[in-house]
Amino acid sequence: MISFLESVLEDFGAWHSKPEDYVFILPSKRAGYFLKNLMATKTHKTLLAPKILSIETFIAEISELQYATSTKLMFNLYEAYRDEKGLEEESFYDFSRWGGMLLQDFNEIDRYLVDEIQFFDYLGSLQEIRHWTPDGSSTPMIDKQVRFWKSLLPIYQRFRNRLEKEGLGYQGQVYRKAASRVAEYQKLNPSLHYIFAGFNALNKAEEFIIRELLENDRADIFWDADEYYLENTLHDAGYFLRKHFNSWKSLKNVAPKGVGMHFSTEKNIQIAGLPKSVAQAKYAGGLIGDLLKEDSRKLENTALILGDESLLNPVLHSLPEALDGVNITMGYPLKDSSLAHLFKVLFQLYKGNPKRGVQAKTLLELLTHPFLQEWFTEMGFNSTVASGRIIRDNIIYLNSKDLQYYGFPQQIETLVSLYPPPGPGQLIARFTDLLEDLKRVYMNSQDTVSLEFLRHFHLLFNQLSDLNRTYPFISDNRSLLMLFEQLLAEDTLDFEGKPLEGLQIMGMLESRCLDFETVVITSVNEGVLPAGKTNSSFIPFEVKREFGLPTFKEKDAVYTYHFYRLLQRAKNIYICYNTEPDVLEGGEPSRFIHQLRNDPRMSGFIQHNLAAPESGIAPTLLKAIDKSSSLLEYLGRKASTGFSPTSLSRYIEDPLEFYRKTILGIHDTLLLEETIAANTFGNVIHETLELLYLPLLGQILTPEHLRQMKNQVPEVLSGAFEKHYLKGSKAGGKNLIALSVMGKYIELFLEIELKRIKLHEVRILGIEKKLTRLLNNVPGCDFPVRIKGTVDRVETVDGALHIIDYKTGRVEPTNLRITDWQSLREDPKKSKAFQVMCYAWLMQQEIEEPDSNFRAGVFSFKNIRSEFQWFGIKTAPNKQDEVINRKVLLHFEETLKSLIAELFNATIPIEPIERI
Repeated sequence: MISFLESVLEDFGAWHSKPEDYVFILPSKRAGYFLKNLMATKTHKTLLAPKILSIETFIAEISELQYATSTKLMFNLYEAYRDEKGLEEESFYDFSRWGGMLLQDFNEIDRYLVDEIQFFDYLGSLQEIRHWTPDGSSTPMIDKQVRFWKSLLPIYQRFRNRLEKEGLGYQGQVYRKAASRVAEYQKLNPSLHYIFAGFNALNKAEEFIIRELLENDRADIFWDADEYYLENTLHDAGYFLRKHFNSWKSLKNVAPKGVGMHFSTEKNIQIAGLPKSVAQAKYAGGLIGDLLKEDSRKLENTALILGDESLLNPVLHSLPEALDGVNITMGYPLKDSSLAHLFKVLFQLYKGNPKRGVQAKTLLELLTHPFLQEWFTEMGFNSTVASGRIIRDNIIYLNSKDLQYYGFPQQIETLVSLYPPPGPGQLIARFTDLLEDLKRVYMNSQDTVSLEFLRHFHLLFNQLSDLNRTYPFISDNRSLLMLFEQLLAEDTLDFEGKPLEGLQIMGMLESRCLDFETVVITSVNEGVLPAGKTNSSFIPFEVKREFGLPTFKEKDAVYTYHFYRLLQRAKNIYICYNTEPDVLEGGEPSRFIHQLRNDPRMSGFIQHNLAAPESGIAPTLLKAIDKSSSLLEYLGRKASTGFSPTSLSRYIEDPLEFYRKTILGIHDTLLLEETIAANTFGNVIHETLELLYLPLLGQILTPEHLRQMKNQVPEVLSGAFEKHYLKGSKAGGKNLIALSVMGKYIELFLEIELKRIKLHEVRILGIEKKLTRLLNNVPGCDFPVRIKGTVDRVETVDGALHIIDYKTGRVEPTNLRITDWQSLREDPKKSKAFQVMCYAWLMQQEIEEPDSNFRAGVFSFKNIRSEFQWFGIKTAPNKQDEVINRKVLLHFEETLKSLIAELFNATIPIEPIERI
């Protein structure tokens, strides 16, 4: 395969006879490296290489202006905006949210050499027409909007003048200036001849400059194109080239140079649809691995093109370990680094309220950040212990006293302090100090990669410090964060390597002028390739068409050309796309894939495959646990201290969960509750009811008691809420709503109580009553088993005993009904009934008359309309016996013995229960 750049050198052989007289202009610097290498291989003598420039560098050379940085442009534009009288002044932060779009519009106007006076007059008049009314009426908002459009021309002119005085310009300004100086530039360089190679879409300034040089016989131009899409007038890949060939005087009746017939050769095109981005990265890594095994030399002529450049990180982790000589052209985005995440966490922390203190959630994220662990260790600070204590105490906000209480060193306390509120200058100073500390730590450990990241961030914050001193309107931390993110997005960490050897990993634009035999392209989806409709502009679509500015249609044609140009010389092409329809963009195959599949010339070369995960139910991987002698010994010790009804019902629901929590003592991970959790919600309600009813032990409830309790609810509930959750803080947001809901629950409960006592005599016998009882004669056990539990409430109603368990979760009456005792033993849905019967069995020994009848049930706060729900045995379809007596308790005791016997049976393992 002869590459495009090779063909340029062969067709224009004069370059090595007198190289100092020739200048090669290419779309990108990347192509220049490859061209210079080809020149070295083509020549057989020592010579100085011709000058090779990217188009942007060449145009800057003509204009005698330098490109200003994006931050410099934004600040200068803001100053030009503030100097315009009659406009409502906005803060720099508010301006920055739309100023970038205005700058982009100025860029387009200049690159396409639009008459600015005519353009802005047209735009202002259009806005007046849009807001015109027959009676000439207006509103302050309409006046403000029209005034803004009318002020764009003076802002534009003032902005350009400020930059040009400093010898700077934005891209469009540099291009317009170069177009005006091209004749003068030719006179200053009379002996130079220019070779343009690999261009497609040109803005008006580029087009004007190249045409001027061509018509003066000072240049040659080579097109990297194929007859396949040039001759098809409907094909977007040749859209711009056809326009050039038809409109440029210097190209008429002349065969275009560089146009080939590469699509007429046979190609191997594999199209793969894969779910999600990571699957594409794995697929691409697998292809590279296959090529490596087949012939490692093939990788010298292989390119992996990332349609979505954010795929770089997963791709790097998917490449085979044996791969050597990888060249990554785009650099590692600094914004994706661990250190970038650290500073984003810090900025989030400073958004907190100084009066309330540091938000614990953000502080915990800081304490667990991997980049800080060595720093913590050097200070002797155990961040894991501090995090655990904060979570255990459920502290939502921490002030300086709290930080000292939890053992934070002075350096960390200073870093996270919110009072007095730090301004931009103070934040930059804090971050710089932190970087110095981290630099010292990582120099000791000789971590060169971390030190390189630290160096980049040190430069970034030095730049922010200079900007903060120069521009006083960076007055708030929001503006500082915006600038930080902007500078961060522009910076990359360059990879080291040999740029011309091995596998090439690059973005689509970086592949211009370069050719490879094997090409792998990822993310070929609509919304990615091509990017689709984007409207980040103040200029309406019809105005763009009127003045010849590019719209999304022209931008789609640019993507089409890049895609097909990449394919034209390649022999093996692998295209992958995301099949998932639930993504915000790129949820369907690109139109390029459909075009290839439906093209008569290309469809015969294509194989299309879809990859999808296997469907079906994953097998259960949990294993049975045999009861060893040590496990049985532990259960024996547990039998002497006591099993609770809750732990036994857990065994019925899930034996492995019983093993994990009751035997191993592994409980759910303790998390910080910014919003009150369900278990804490239940604890607060239980505590509140206990405190309200405890003074009434042994008494008969009266309406006066309930009225007093109702008055006490707010105070008692707040105390319980603070004890179990807030730890001294005040409820706010969702927690305030939760507190209100709990208060409403308790008030409704007391209203139900009030209705009951009007009909019945209710006497309180026990609140949070602790019970314990020995279970004897368990089959297989030569020792008694202790059962213990705490009953929420014991009472008599008209002399009949009632046992009540409060439930803050939902309980339905069917959960407390059984048809036979075996269901109580085996059905997880009857776990509430099992617990209730455990409490009834425990209470039996407390009853003076063992043969008396009583009831046991629950009160469900999430099913409050059902009021008190009682355990019952179904005797008919719509009938149940809710009486608990000696006979019922004997049946339950046999069920309980059966359960305990199974638990201590060495031949029955603890294993998961298969449920349908």
